[in-house]
Amino acid sequence: MTNSIKISPQRTSFILSVSVILYWATDSYLYLSCHINLMEYSTPVILYITAMILVCGVLQRFFFRFITKNELSLSFGKQVRPLPEQIKEIDPECPKDKDINPGNLVVKHDYMDNYEVRVAEIEREKAERQADIKRVIHEYTTFVMTEFLSKEDLEILHENIEYFVHGQSDLYKPIRSKVDKSLRSIDLMHFVWNIGERLGISLIDRATFIHTIFPHELKDASIKYLAKNLRTCGVCKIALDIPKTGDYHFKCMKEAQE
Repeated sequence: MTNSIKISPQRTSFILSVSVILYWATDSYLYLSCHINLMEYSTPVILYITAMILVCGVLQRFFFRFITKNELSLSFGKQVRPLPEQIKEIDPECPKDKDINPGNLVVKHDYMDNYEVRVAEIEREKAERQADIKRVIHEYTTFVMTEFLSKEDLEILHENIEYFVHGQSDLYKPIRSKVDKSLRSIDLMHFVWNIGERLGISLIDRATFIHTIFPHELKDASIKYLAKNLRTCGVCKIALDIPKTGDYHFKCMKEAQE
């Protein structure tokens, strides 16, 4: 790697000015004292030097483009360390970032080809997950409610859960737990909180659902009260089941399987 000496424009202009003044002073002295016209001798030299400089500049640009375009290495046996990215020479004709028009860029790859395919995959995965959550909730409902409901009421409860999932509250059908195996309010609050948490349904909608489905058991509780107390702790038959992040399965189901 070679080092180049950079001279500021101010210093360059000063040197050139001094050179012109010295040349003019020398020419004037020789002409006045010795009657020697320096221009007759210096003009051909100046023209020759100027022509050589122009030819050198043209050749330098030609060889520079030829070498960089063909990626030639002219190290002549010496190991040349590559320039860091920060100090690599910039092509004078390379446009600045602000001069680049996005419309002139050639797009070699269409990165959006798979966009629609990926969107379809995401929607399919979401639908499959939602279907599996519903399946788990229905299995959980049968597991914890069979003891307290008749077969007919359990079937109606499963239908109500489908309405619950799709926000069709006007289709809810009321049921009642067995007389000898009645459900308490805390059990019903825990049940609807457990399934509503996995479906991502609001507390007020959970309270409306359970209050409409079991009007007899919850006749003394308002919907607003239920919404605020769905996670009440106490003696119960249906325990509160708080899922871990990203998990929608129920602990009692896992324990029963084990």
